[in-house]
Amino acid sequence: MWSCYVIILSLLSIAANAQSDDKSVIIIGAGLSGYATARGLIEKGFTDIKILEALGRTGGRIYSVPFSDGFVDLGAQWCHGQTGNIIYEMTSPHFTFGSTAFETVDPYFRLSNGILPEQDLYVALYGAGYKIIHGIDKGVAPNVPFGELFMQKFNALLATTYPDADPEVVKLVKAELVKQVMGFFAANSWNDISPTVNYEEEKATGDQHCTWKKQGFHTFFNYLTKKAPNPAENLNIDAKVILNKVVTNIQYNKNDANSKVTVTCADDTKYTASHVVFTPSLGYLKAHYKTLFTPALDATDPKAIEIESRGVGNLGKFFMQFSNPFWALGTDPFLGIEGMWLEEDKQTAIRDGREWLLGIVAVYAVDNFPDILEVFLAGDYVRTFENTDNEKIIADVTWWLETFAPYMKPVPRPLAVQKTKWMTNEFFLGSYSYPSMAEERNKVRTSHLAAPIVNVDTKPIVLFAGEATDSKYPSMAHGAVNSGFRAAKEIVNYYLP
Repeated sequence: MWSCYVIILSLLSIAANAQSDDKSVIIIGAGLSGYATARGLIEKGFTDIKILEALGRTGGRIYSVPFSDGFVDLGAQWCHGQTGNIIYEMTSPHFTFGSTAFETVDPYFRLSNGILPEQDLYVALYGAGYKIIHGIDKGVAPNVPFGELFMQKFNALLATTYPDADPEVVKLVKAELVKQVMGFFAANSWNDISPTVNYEEEKATGDQHCTWKKQGFHTFFNYLTKKAPNPAENLNIDAKVILNKVVTNIQYNKNDANSKVTVTCADDTKYTASHVVFTPSLGYLKAHYKTLFTPALDATDPKAIEIESRGVGNLGKFFMQFSNPFWALGTDPFLGIEGMWLEEDKQTAIRDGREWLLGIVAVYAVDNFPDILEVFLAGDYVRTFENTDNEKIIADVTWWLETFAPYMKPVPRPLAVQKTKWMTNEFFLGSYSYPSMAEERNKVRTSHLAAPIVNVDTKPIVLFAGEATDSKYPSMAHGAVNSGFRAAKEIVNYYLP
């Protein structure tokens, strides 16, 4: 009798140990952070890994599509920085990045009446404003919105350095700087941006616009998965991805040390694992977090407050391929046009149903592609742009080019176009996150969202990754990669003696 009891206890002990040693992981989202999480786990011996992806493709907000004789990026386009940027550091030993003229060529300003104004004052004022934008540090008063703070500093500069500047020029340059800030942060309002939160972040140093030439940002996945430079070292992460799996619920139990997390999908399939890593966009999380988790996140939990507080903005891009670069200005290098709207012309655009054009930050020539122009826009106008059909966009952009740069007339019809739809895509609902005034008011940070949900045994059972969870480089692609490695490390560390 006693021997049977001992045997039963031994079997129960073995079963308990088997349960506690189960290192199964489900990763939700097959973007940069999802792939980085998988790599971090595989390199530490984890094998039971599944990646559930809602879309019919991998990559997330890295979305390189064939265009002209290469690839253009509908998502992240540049590698921002070199030293401190894990993407650059992992790739550059094997891949030679290109460079843009953004850092060296002055903007090219044109007015909406077609006039090319004398550039000196515009360039001087814009340059001064640009330095203020990038010079605001975390020592400022936290309750002053970014836009308001900028205007205080810019107006003070005008009073001391440019007291006789033409008020109309000043007005136009201020409007242009607002657009640039909106484009940089992907914000809907520059008075929703917190300067303190922003400049608590760090910045990878070096060239901020390293290009992928004609290869596209998706090139990086070859290095992230070790397909390159040595295919024999391929981690085969692609084989762990299950496409078209829309996750509708993540059920967990913090009070049971041995319980697993159950993930339910829209097609009624269920998956269980010891750990779940959630990597989709903050936009998606904002829309679904109240019903996505069981039990639901408490409204007073800093994680829920950060989800509500951090901003998610909008960027739009429209690529046009032409048969020849009709925009070239003789021997002068053509970077692009930054159009400044005179009030009368702005009202004309609104009256004629072209209001979304007011959201255009600039029209650029695309590096390494002499036949492509890129329309770049930001703010509330992006939604209208995304809901506008390509034929009208072509007509409106043609009007914009011929209005701001009459020398281009007649603008030919593009051979091909590509358009972004991040704001209206149900699985993204925005481009990327930005530091908001609500974060400042509520005293929450990306670190609150990054904190894992742990059980009574301190096991991290639901973890969070993605650019909006990285405290060092939020909003950045390299922040997304860092966050994936961080999530993997949190799981690995749990099993260390």
